[in-house]
Amino acid sequence: MSQDHYSRRPLIDQVHNNFDLDVSDEEEGFYAVDDGDYLLHPKWRAMITRTSTRIPRRLQRYFVIYAFAAIVLLISWRLYIGPQYAAYQAEQAVFDAAAQKEVPSSATPDFKHMLQVKDLEAKHLPKGDGRLVVVGDVHGCKNELEALLKKVGFQEDKDHLILTGDIISKGPDSPGVVTLAGKLGASCVRGNHEDKVLLSIQEAAEYHDTTIPRPDVDSVDPVPYDVEDKDVSYKNPKLLKLAKSFTQPQLEYLQSCPVILRVGNIGSLHNIAVVHAGLVPDVSLEQQDPFQVMNMRTIDLETLLPSETRAHTPWEKYWNHQQKHKPEAERSTVIYGHDRKRGKNIQKYSMGLDSGCVSGGQLTAMVIKEGGKHSFVHVKCKGYVD
Repeated sequence: MSQDHYSRRPLIDQVHNNFDLDVSDEEEGFYAVDDGDYLLHPKWRAMITRTSTRIPRRLQRYFVIYAFAAIVLLISWRLYIGPQYAAYQAEQAVFDAAAQKEVPSSATPDFKHMLQVKDLEAKHLPKGDGRLVVVGDVHGCKNELEALLKKVGFQEDKDHLILTGDIISKGPDSPGVVTLAGKLGASCVRGNHEDKVLLSIQEAAEYHDTTIPRPDVDSVDPVPYDVEDKDVSYKNPKLLKLAKSFTQPQLEYLQSCPVILRVGNIGSLHNIAVVHAGLVPDVSLEQQDPFQVMNMRTIDLETLLPSETRAHTPWEKYWNHQQKHKPEAERSTVIYGHDRKRGKNIQKYSMGLDSGCVSGGQLTAMVIKEGGKHSFVHVKCKGYVD
C-alpha cells in the first residue's frame, strides 16, 4: 500500500497489542487486587484505614517525626552514646575505688624563703563594682597582658589582679611583666619557671657569684631540690641570662609569691585557691608538695601520688570527682595555669587558664564579681616560641 493510505487511517487502527484484557475497565473487577498482593489481610487494612482517618493529620505528622527521632536516638545510643556512657561509668568506678584509699601523708619541708600558703587580703575580695581578675600564664608577654587588662576594663582602684605563675621566661619582656605586676599591686603564685630562676640564684650564691642580683634576704637556703633532676642548674646558660635580666626589686617580687594563694569564699565559689599547676584532693594546703603544686599534670590513682608527667589520670578529673561528693561548704575551687596542651580547661571545681599565649594562642582572664558570678575574657597573642 502507498504511504498515503497509512496516513489516512486513524492512528488507533495502527496500534497492535499482544495482550488481551479479560475485564472491561467499566466493570468493578478491573480495579480489584488479589488478596495475595497485600502484606496485611484486607480486614486489618480496613481497620487501620478507619482508625487513621479519625486521627488529625497534624498528629499523624508528629507520630512520624517522633518515630524517626526515636530511631535516630537508638542508633546514636548503640554507636556512640552507649559506649561513651559505659566508659564514663567505668571511669567513675575507678575514681570511687581510689577515693577509698588513704592519701599518703607527707611532711612538707620548711624553706625559709619559699612561702607555702598566703591568704589574699580581704580588701581585695570583689565588692560592688570591684572584681578579681585572674590571668593565666603570661610568660613575658607584656603587650598581651596590657591588652587583656584594657579589654576587661581593669581599674586599679577597684579591681585586683592575680597571676597564676609563669609570668616570666620564653616571652620577649619578662622584667617588664614583673614591673607591671608590682606597679598594679598584683598577687602572683610561684610557677615552675619562677622557681627555676630563684633556685638558680640560690645556687649561684653558693658559688659566690656576685654578678646575679639577689633578693634582699638574711641568708641563702640550701637548694631545696635535686638540681640536676629538676633541670635547675647554675650552669644553665638560659637560666643565668634570664636571672641577670632582673633587678633586685623584681627578684624580691618573685620571691614574695607564695606557692598557694588562699582566696576563700566568693559567693557560690567556695574555698578558692590559686596555684600554678594543681592540688591533690584531701590534702591540706599546708601539706601539699610544693614541687608538685608547681609542676603536676596527672595523678596516679593506684598510689594517689601526683606527677609532672602525662602518664596517669589528669589531676583535675579526679579533683572534680572528689569535690562533688563533699558537702557544699567543704568543696574547693582551684584556679590554675601551667598546662597549655590541655588549654583553657573549665570544669565545675577547677579553672585552667593557660591557653598558650607565648606559643601564639590566647591570654585568658577569669573575671570574678561579688557573689561568685564569673566570665572569661581573652586576647589573641603573637606567639614567640613553638
